Amino acid sequence: MSGEDSGTALDSALQAQCENDKRNSARAFININARSFYTIAQEITSKLNQADTPQSIAEPEEGDMPNRKTPQQAGARKLSTEWRAAPADRPISYRAGCAPPTWIARARAALRGRAIGHDIVFYHSVPSTMPIARQIIDRRGGAAAGAVVIADEQTAGRGRLQRHWDAMAGRGLLGSYVLCADLLPEQPSLTVMLAGLAVLKAIHQCCPQLEHRIHLKWPNDVIALEPDGPVKLAGILVESIFHKGTLSGAVLGIGINVNQREDELPSTRAAGLPPSSLTIVANQASIDREALLVALCQALDHLCAPHSRPPAEAVHARWQCALAGLGAVVTAQSEDRPISGRAVGASRHGALLVRRASGEMLEIHSGDVTFDWNTT
Repeated sequence: MSGEDSGTALDSALQAQCENDKRNSARAFININARSFYTIAQEITSKLNQADTPQSIAEPEEGDMPNRKTPQQAGARKLSTEWRAAPADRPISYRAGCAPPTWIARARAALRGRAIGHDIVFYHSVPSTMPIARQIIDRRGGAAAGAVVIADEQTAGRGRLQRHWDAMAGRGLLGSYVLCADLLPEQPSLTVMLAGLAVLKAIHQCCPQLEHRIHLKWPNDVIALEPDGPVKLAGILVESIFHKGTLSGAVLGIGINVNQREDELPSTRAAGLPPSSLTIVANQASIDREALLVALCQALDHLCAPHSRPPAEAVHARWQCALAGLGAVVTAQSEDRPISGRAVGASRHGALLVRRASGEMLEIHSGDVTFDWNTT
């Protein structure tokens, strides 16, 4: 090889090495900046998730999921709206793409400073709000008083006697309301009465044209008396918590059919009342769920707060007056046989008073009771 050829080869090798170094440097620059951008994005996301604003709502961690899972939880869709139990002891936030509805933010602002509703935890979809509310009590103790858990959808909602509660997403007002500490009534039996009266007051406030058509059905349904017979609008489930024989807390589970259309309602349960919604019975295009939630929390506040709650005798009297079906023939399913008689009232402890044809007076404390509405 000549000297000229050798020099040319060396120049070519050096040029190739130079080009290779440039490419490596470019790759390194890109990688460094990509990592920087990723780090910055992580820091921004972390700061946003830690922000404690009045509109913030809890977004729990994976570790907060209860150990015991229902079939619905086990098969839940892996979406940003899937349920996790809310940690009740830290600020609440949303993940990106899971922003709170504005009506919840406005309701929180309207209820700021109230005994009930000052703390609203919202979920887009959960199996049930009841265990979340119970977890809040377990974590906070007396400080949980007045907390509210609201969900746009419940996939495993339940009512009395372990019955399933169906409600289409975004159409109802589905929530659990925590009573403990100073908000507890003097008698455990008053909790379902207070809840029923609060729901009536909230509906009357939002739909004044329904005031004389909305009633309670023993023990915990809210119904509308229609020309073709009563229809069910809401259900109430009370879970009482006792400590050493004393009532230490209660969760009021309240589900109200608000904006469902006829084709969005579940089928009628055997021997049950046909379901309906406020928009159907009020003949309105829609009902404001925000206004209904605020009215319900305010009504519960008035009935439960120490400075305003009425005495037990007054609560019982008002609740009994609101009961529809008194005077009707009823059939109660006992352990061994059905018992029939005429409903004549309700005791101070919430039992349905039934007079049999023999004149014997019975107290029905629980179970399935069917009313013959044609005999009222």
